[in-house]
Amino acid sequence: MTHFPPDEKKRLIVRLNRISGQINGLSKMINDDRECIEVLNQIMSTQAALRGVWKQVVRGHLQHCVTESLIQNKDSDSIIDELVEHIEKLR
Repeated sequence: MTHFPPDEKKRLIVRLNRISGQINGLSKMINDDRECIEVLNQIMSTQAALRGVWKQVVRGHLQHCVTESLIQNKDSDSIIDELVEHIEKLR
């Protein structure tokens, strides 16, 4: 369950909608036979935007879920292990 304040949730949705537009733009670029380098640049831009969303969600997870678990001394090892396992998948 995510625990984002309404303003932060709104920013995430706006960013994700923009990324959705970028993905749709990529499809159109491919369909329109645009230059490969233009498509590659758009892919890089989309990946960077997704990384930004990922960072924002990780920050929220640390600020809310992990912190709450540590404060309440509730299975904090498990929640930390879960995040470490997720980060290891980035390689």
